[in-house]
Amino acid sequence: MKLVGRYLSPFTRRVAITLELLDMPYENEPINAWQNLEDVRRANPVGRIPALVLDDGDVLFDSSAIIDHLDEMAGPDKALTPRSGAERRRVMRLTVAALGIMEKAAAARYELVMRPADTRHQPWLEHNLGQVHSGLAWLDRQVEGPWMTGEALTQADVTTVVLYDFLRLFEESGVSADTVPAIDALARLAGKMPAFSRTHPAAQ
Repeated sequence: MKLVGRYLSPFTRRVAITLELLDMPYENEPINAWQNLEDVRRANPVGRIPALVLDDGDVLFDSSAIIDHLDEMAGPDKALTPRSGAERRRVMRLTVAALGIMEKAAAARYELVMRPADTRHQPWLEHNLGQVHSGLAWLDRQVEGPWMTGEALTQADVTTVVLYDFLRLFEESGVSADTVPAIDALARLAGKMPAFSRTHPAAQ
C-alpha cells in the first residue's frame, strides 16, 4: 500500500500510525497539495490528503474512511475501534471530538501560515483557537488512564496524540503540557512506541 501525504498533516499521520499499529506494510509518499497539487490529484481528484493506494490499485480518500477500511482488514480482535456497543460509542465520540478540534487547529494554522500578518482575520483566528481550547479541555477530562478509555490503546488515543503533537508545532496555539496535563501524559506514553516516534513530523 502507498500512503499519500506528509506526516505534518495530522490526518495523514493518524492513518500512518494506524497502519503501523496494525502491522500493515506501506510506502509513504510525502507530498502536499500546496506544493504538489497535480501529484496529489493523481491519487485524489479533489486534491486533498491523505489518500491510500491499496495493493490492488484501488484508492481510498479521507482519513476516517481509510481507517475504517483498515479496521475491517485487521478484523475485530485487532481493530482500533471496537465493533459495537458502549465501547464503540465512547471511542467514536472521543475520536470525532479530536477530529473536530483537529479541523479547527488546521484552520487556525492556515490563517497563521498562509496569510501575511497584516491580512490575517484575527476574529476568525481567535474563534478557531477558542474552539480548540474548549474542545481540548473537555478531552483532557476524559482520559481515564493510562489510555483514553482505560487499559487498551484505541483510535481515540491515536487521534488525540496526533492532534496534540500538531498543536505543539506552533506556539500561537497556546497549548502546552500545563494546559492539558492528562493529554500530555498520554502523548509521552505513546511517544515511546515506534508507530508514534517514526511518524512524528520532526522525523520526516
